Amino acid sequence: MLAASRKAIISTASKATYATAATTNGLQFTTASNGVKVASSQEPGQTASLAVVINGGSRAESGKNAGVAHFLKNYGFKNNANRTAFRITREAELVGGVLSSNLTHESLVYSAELLKEDAELFAEILSDVVSKQKFQQHEFHDVAHQTAEESANAFSNAEINAIETAHQVAFRTGLGNSIFAKPSARITNDAVKAYAQQLFTQENIALVGTGIEHETLQNLAETYFNLPAGNLSLTGSKYFGGESRIEAVSSKGEYVLAFEGAAADSAEFAALQVLRHALGGEINIKHTAGSGILAQTAAKFAQGTEIKAFNIGYSDAGLFGVQVSAATAETGAAVSAAAEQLKAIAKGLSGDDFSRAVAQAKFAATAGFETRLDRLQTLGAQALRAGKYTSITESVAALDKVTTADIAQVAEKLLKSKATTVALGDLNALPYADSVSL
Repeated sequence: MLAASRKAIISTASKATYATAATTNGLQFTTASNGVKVASSQEPGQTASLAVVINGGSRAESGKNAGVAHFLKNYGFKNNANRTAFRITREAELVGGVLSSNLTHESLVYSAELLKEDAELFAEILSDVVSKQKFQQHEFHDVAHQTAEESANAFSNAEINAIETAHQVAFRTGLGNSIFAKPSARITNDAVKAYAQQLFTQENIALVGTGIEHETLQNLAETYFNLPAGNLSLTGSKYFGGESRIEAVSSKGEYVLAFEGAAADSAEFAALQVLRHALGGEINIKHTAGSGILAQTAAKFAQGTEIKAFNIGYSDAGLFGVQVSAATAETGAAVSAAAEQLKAIAKGLSGDDFSRAVAQAKFAATAGFETRLDRLQTLGAQALRAGKYTSITESVAALDKVTTADIAQVAEKLLKSKATTVALGDLNALPYADSVSL
């Protein structure tokens, strides 16, 4: 009977006219009658994907509940009023589905990969996560253990630790909140439940699907996602900058030199993407040298030295910088060399380096949406922000408009903002922020 009712809902998808509908290149955005945002991407084949994207992520945390978003992420697919955790896992396995959850600074995502014919089953499972979770105390102990284990693994990784700390230094609160709960976090089961009530409201979630007809998706949102009314209000991001120094026992030094970036999808962000790829430094093929100006710089130091640029864009802010990993004795010199390259670009970028950077930025814009889960998260985040999706074509077009003058201008602007620095390792040998010449 249950299976039959599901098929009925799929076949009688709502034919209503949507006041907020927007369609672009096979993508469609609407707002369901209950306030839930709905976004779809039409894709061929028998498989599909479905996700609930919740606005807030770790950004919505306060000082009192720092780390709670990480706990809530790990509460996904636990016991709820309709199903036990065992039943959820068993039902997903029987139809070949895969369930997962993910947390970013701005979004919490529960997702499923599935066969198209099982869309309603997984819509119901996902709706239970955000509307019928039991938050039982005995499960909280398991969630806390999993959270602590994930955090320990993350913070033992110098690269992750440094970049998360850079966010805290740069933004303090909001985007500065780590996506990993710290050992000092004092989270209770009641705190997790309260955070869920704050985030899980009709206007604060998006139901996103790939390979599922939009009208079907709309009907599933209206059938299953009946949540309390409400929308999350977030304080605008403010960049501060500053310095953090973390003592760690290691033969290598980890150093982040960062600056105020730009919001994702802005013209300035596109220019910063080209600058990021001009600087480069990432090793894309194992046992080979990286590409870009910073890779050439790293080659002048001991083997194993990495110097790479990053550009992270959020809804209303961004963080751009360089991350250095080198032998402790050479870290200071490597950081100074990276700063010199950034200053040199502010005076002009060669035609060859510019052309290579634009080509690599275009490839990254395309490759960044290769997986369905990437597309789900991006679609959901944009549906919640503006209901307008920036397609790959539009992203590439924005990169085509960038000029060498734009690169020099954004590089100069970076250098004028207050730096964010993080030093991790033997602090006796790692440079202070005021010793890096900018």
